[in-house]
Amino acid sequence: MSSHFEAIGIGVTSEDEFAERVVSLIGAGTARPITPKTSEHVWTDPSGARLVAQVRGGEVEFLLPSLAGTTPAVPVRNVRLVDDETAMLELLDGVDGQLVCPVAVELEDRAVLAHAGGRLETGSLVLAALAEEVTVHADAEAFYAAQDDDMPKFAADHFIPSGSFPLADPGPGWTPSAHALFAGEVVEARMPVNTVTGTTFHRIRVRTIAAIELGVAIAPTVLERPPAPGNIVTGTFFLTGNLGLRPPDPAENPRKRRWFRR
Repeated sequence: MSSHFEAIGIGVTSEDEFAERVVSLIGAGTARPITPKTSEHVWTDPSGARLVAQVRGGEVEFLLPSLAGTTPAVPVRNVRLVDDETAMLELLDGVDGQLVCPVAVELEDRAVLAHAGGRLETGSLVLAALAEEVTVHADAEAFYAAQDDDMPKFAADHFIPSGSFPLADPGPGWTPSAHALFAGEVVEARMPVNTVTGTTFHRIRVRTIAAIELGVAIAPTVLERPPAPGNIVTGTFFLTGNLGLRPPDPAENPRKRRWFRR
């Protein structure tokens, strides 16, 4: 299984190396204030690799590896933070607005949402995924043929928000995690180079259920050969997303201060 950092070309061999590299990248990122004591730092590489950090008093409170989103935004509703890192929301069909499924996601703009009260009635989400385990099939026919004949067949565009519900009797502290099992057709594939580490990774665009598209990053240790358009990929993924939220402008009158979407 690949780590989420390896999926975007940031592989390290020790905790010291990891800490040094992360601090360096965070410092090179774009900072924006959330509160007088809290700021958000976003570093984005030309390859699409991204790190988002929430910093309070010089200490990193929250660090999210992600992939810069380039896919069409998906309509969502009932967005709410369920813990310090994860948000639950409902994905909607972009055509008729019908519910596709509830899903847990780690948001790049989590800090802004938290500062605004942790809830959003409706919005638009650019969805991305970091692959943990992946299998590639030549096409939908090969995907169906690879399934056990004695078991129910999965569609070639299925999406199961596995982290959104417990698979067994959960403990009292259980909360959702930003994980999903999905399959979809590759509509675009390339191998960019993380310019900081010099490491290549697979960056693909996948169309899954309800024609929802995600950008997906995959470590080369997970896949030796790049997928091609028309292939079907399936596996286990860590979900990230961006609602396009902005913090209030500090120059505004505090009594009139408000947050809004781009």
